[in-house]
Amino acid sequence: MINNVMELETIKQMIEPLAKKVIEQTGTVLVELNVTGHRNDIHIQVLADKPGGGINVRECVIINKSLVASIEQEKLLPREIFSLEVSSPGIDRHK
Repeated sequence: MINNVMELETIKQMIEPLAKKVIEQTGTVLVELNVTGHRNDIHIQVLADKPGGGINVRECVIINKSLVASIEQEKLLPREIFSLEVSSPGIDRHK
């Protein structure tokens, strides 16, 4: 199904608006979105933070659950072929 960089970029373009919407609802911002993998093993990495920094684990969990639900609701990817990781960019992030 998913087997090249072009398809991964297409997936990223489909997920990015959903990610921004979900993230903004938590009062945080999307810092970076990465989509890697192949075929039936897609990894989605979301880096989110508050405008002044300081996103917490609870907020990451909320974003994760909400984004997975949105991806499933929109039927973008079957749940069994993707994993989603939400984290902060870390304290060394450069703006």
